[in-house]
Amino acid sequence: MNPYTECGPCILKWVYERVANSLGDSERFTVFRRVTSVLSKDFAPSINLGALSNRSLEAVDEFLAASSASYDKFKEKCNQAAEQLLESAKAYIAESKTPREGFLRACALASVSNVAPIAMPSAPFEFSLVEDIIKGRAPLPVASGDVYGAASKARRVFYVADNAGEIGFDSLLIALLKKMGSKVTLVVKQKPFFDDATLDDVRAFGLEKIADHVHSVKGLFVPEEADPELALRFKEGDLVISKGTGNFEALKGYGGGKKILFLLKAKCRPVSRETGTPEGDFIIRLEG
Repeated sequence: MNPYTECGPCILKWVYERVANSLGDSERFTVFRRVTSVLSKDFAPSINLGALSNRSLEAVDEFLAASSASYDKFKEKCNQAAEQLLESAKAYIAESKTPREGFLRACALASVSNVAPIAMPSAPFEFSLVEDIIKGRAPLPVASGDVYGAASKARRVFYVADNAGEIGFDSLLIALLKKMGSKVTLVVKQKPFFDDATLDDVRAFGLEKIADHVHSVKGLFVPEEADPELALRFKEGDLVISKGTGNFEALKGYGGGKKILFLLKAKCRPVSRETGTPEGDFIIRLEG
């Protein structure tokens, strides 16, 4: 996805809030200057937003470890909140009348679990809408495109995860993909990376035993910046599943005819416009 003008201030806010939260004043000025320098040099209508976010993070790489350590307990609580709902979520999916219905239910739960704010989170993630859907108090988001058809034909799925907590609901969707005969490559972040899922969160939900391959990347996954092995897995994938805003920004328009299933919340005007979805709504959208 290419940027809108408001994406520049948003990247600055996203990086600064997360990196500077545990730094002194002098280091905060350094963070601010380095990110604004990247934006001043590289922010242009043609750049990929995921690549721009990665460059902004690379500019402050030495500060990431100190700031990200504060997220460890936070992410543990997010995982616990998801864990409390997983058995009910599995039952909700299993009660489906058809495989198509079950798959769309799993997609819906994965989508509505994407609750991390664009700003720095102030409390662990809660999954109240997941619970509402399971208990019949809220409708499913409407899927755009033949989501089940694409998944049922896919033999190799490339799944790019987003945040801790919500990766628990990703595990249910990945388990269904495996039952449908797909081999799944799962991509998470390398530590440290704020509230995003890492290998620790993969192990918390046993995903290393479900997915065929698990890779961790430094920053957002951008195909042209990936190592050769992961870039090849992306290229060979029949279906890409992209979770969250950052991955949407990195992968929107990147498929080259490849089918990409986006699961996320429309948290800002640019994503709302790119998807034709009202701001605040959840998205299950197949493109390609």
